[in-house]
Amino acid sequence: MSDWDFELQRAQTAHTLHHLETEEGVDMTLRVTLDLEFLPGKDADPAACTKALAMFGYHVDPGEDGTLTAQIDNVALTLDEVWLHEERTTKIALARGFTPDGWGFLAP
Repeated sequence: MSDWDFELQRAQTAHTLHHLETEEGVDMTLRVTLDLEFLPGKDADPAACTKALAMFGYHVDPGEDGTLTAQIDNVALTLDEVWLHEERTTKIALARGFTPDGWGFLAP
């Protein structure tokens, strides 16, 4: 996990949120269901990752290809709130053999 560049990841999240607001016209006052996707590595432990994410209130859906999607409701589209969930789930996933592959959201 020490090799992961959290500063770059946060900067990319800030850029994405800015793009959504300025280029896509997304209503940034929305509270959304946030989806965070993780790709399995060779030592991935899906059961442990799912259990750890669930302990923090995430609903986890396994994909047929081994990906995991962690979902949580009622998230504000702000850098602080999205990053709270992104950083937390990334740390959990990295420790269990997964790497982040982006996030998205469902508007209410």
